[in-house]
Amino acid sequence: MTYYILAIVFWAATGAALSMLFYEPGRNWLHDYNTRYAEKLAPHFRGSGPPDPPRIRRRLYVIELLAFVAGAVLTYQPIFGFWTAGFALYGISYISKLLHLKGLERFDNQMLDVTYAFKNSLKAGMSLQQAMQLIASDFANPAADQFRIVLREIQLGASIEEGLQHLEERMPNTDLKMMVNSIEILRQTGGNMVETFETLAETLKNRKKVEGKIKTLTAQGRIQAIFLCAMPFVMALILYFLSYDYIAPLFKPVLGWVILSIVIGLVSAGWIIIQKVIAIEV
Repeated sequence: MTYYILAIVFWAATGAALSMLFYEPGRNWLHDYNTRYAEKLAPHFRGSGPPDPPRIRRRLYVIELLAFVAGAVLTYQPIFGFWTAGFALYGISYISKLLHLKGLERFDNQMLDVTYAFKNSLKAGMSLQQAMQLIASDFANPAADQFRIVLREIQLGASIEEGLQHLEERMPNTDLKMMVNSIEILRQTGGNMVETFETLAETLKNRKKVEGKIKTLTAQGRIQAIFLCAMPFVMALILYFLSYDYIAPLFKPVLGWVILSIVIGLVSAGWIIIQKVIAIEV
């Protein structure tokens, strides 16, 4: 009985000391982390209204808390609640990055149409600002939103070059950089902007054709990566239902959870390496 009391006192003292040392820094770090990713996720989950980062941040707190509770309850080990909470934190950052890349991809797919819109607008006698207003009103997001921001900056006193440079910083894109550099050079030195946009549109058109061929050739590699990384978890799920006694040691002792952690780490590393191998830039 004395040993149990001493153990309880020891763990209580340890918990109190850790709380005093790490509670405030940990709370501040978690708040900054959720605030940063809430601002990144808000444009993708805003619905029909404006972005609402505080609402997204509250939902991130709920997701992390549920992940902690699920890990602690399912494994009967409170320490694994922190493991699942960490996995939830990584998932938030990964989803944020994935959505950002999807937005960049959608913007990249619109660049050819944006270039043609500039060319046709300038050929019709419009100015660059009027061409951007046309894109902001007639195009779908994210191009419409991004050019609305550029127009708002111009209305607040920024030059067209500055607004386009800020757009390039928000949406890093090779085609956009080429277009912005062309506009800056032509506005500084003079020249026929319509002919420049015609050449630029033809260049982007050829780049899109090459990118389409590369995606077709690397499609098999992407499918193989999905199957290879999903196979261990699919087999574990099948064994869980067909022969639970065979796979049960992975879920009960601490060593089993350590092995599962190593497996997840190796599969994640394999996924990253495969993505690096099949990624070809034009």
